[in-house]
Amino acid sequence: MPRPDRSRTALMDTAALLFRRQGYAATGVSQILEAADVKAGSLYHHFPNGKQELAAAVVESAGGEIERLLRRFLDGDSAVADIVAGWIDLLIAQLASDQRDGCPIEPIATESVNASPAVRDASARAFAGWSAAVAERLRGDGWPDPEAGQTALAVIALIEGALILSRIAGDDTALNAAQAAARTLLAR
Repeated sequence: MPRPDRSRTALMDTAALLFRRQGYAATGVSQILEAADVKAGSLYHHFPNGKQELAAAVVESAGGEIERLLRRFLDGDSAVADIVAGWIDLLIAQLASDQRDGCPIEPIATESVNASPAVRDASARAFAGWSAAVAERLRGDGWPDPEAGQTALAVIALIEGALILSRIAGDDTALNAAQAAARTLLAR
């Protein structure tokens, strides 16, 4: 039985934390290696294209995990508005714990527009997956197709924008406003 590769896991976990808190540009390869206690050879063994490939893998992993959790909650009986409100409550709690924490993708995604097509593409797929999950549930609840897709995209945009504003302001005012607005958007 093959043993798990500690260096790949350490690189992914460390990079995810640093990218989420500092962003892509402010996080250096040497900082990742030192914090992960991994040699450069391991980085390039697992991620031959270096930081860009590592960042794309972090986005794919975090985005996929959020989508899986979101789909699990959306598969239940709770109203979509309640699920979204709970998601925003979780973001508020994370920010209360550490103001540097927020969306595990947004800091990387925002910078990737100019820094890395691979990271930009991974980010776009992650956000599209979240939006698709909400849209599928809305369609299942009887919403017409175009309206379900537009509303789901608006909800994701609302959450992400509010998260940015709350991180910048250092308080949860924007997230609380987004929670109320999401309930309005999702009311039918």
